[in-house]
Amino acid sequence: MADNLGTPPAGSEPAEPQPTTPPGDQRPRPKYGELAPEGWTWSPPPGANPHSQITPAPSSDATSAANPATNSGRQGFGAPAPSPHLGDLSTKSQGSAPAWDRPITIALLVVGLLGLFSALAILSSVPEAVQMLYTQEKLGTYTPAAGVAGLILAGKLTQGAIWVVTAVVSALVMRRRRRAFYIPLIGGVLSVVAIFVFLSIVLTTDPTLLNFYQTQ
Repeated sequence: MADNLGTPPAGSEPAEPQPTTPPGDQRPRPKYGELAPEGWTWSPPPGANPHSQITPAPSSDATSAANPATNSGRQGFGAPAPSPHLGDLSTKSQGSAPAWDRPITIALLVVGLLGLFSALAILSSVPEAVQMLYTQEKLGTYTPAAGVAGLILAGKLTQGAIWVVTAVVSALVMRRRRRAFYIPLIGGVLSVVAIFVFLSIVLTTDPTLLNFYQTQ
């Protein structure tokens, strides 16, 4: 009986020894910013999976792309979206020339060209005109001074240069679709002023006429 008490019954397996938990590290855990003591290692708490993946939070760009309504709402609170009509309005507001500007400008240039021919004829006939004045006032025969021919040539070149510059500037302005009708008008005024200037210079070169008008 004593032997049977110490012997396990037949058919039963001896109980497996229970694993013993190794004693943990009794040293205090290092605080944030402190260096761990030599030989200290971190071990995850029981039941935790150290290899579990942490799902990153979605970025703001992905959220905006997934939710267009939120994106449009943000745009409403920020700067307004550019409208394609604003560019058209800004282009029109720069002041394109009206339809009547081009034909009127061309017509004024043609008139200016005819005026150029008239101015050249007037300058060429200055000696004859002074001779007629001599004849009316019985001053004798007019003899042009040495510089009169050069003054007449300079006057003709000036008249031609004024018209050419006026035509070129008008063409450039019309090409940019701006108002150009006033440019031939300015050229005409300059042409008239130039004619009077050269005629006055030619008359002042004749001493007979100067003495005649001073005695009047």
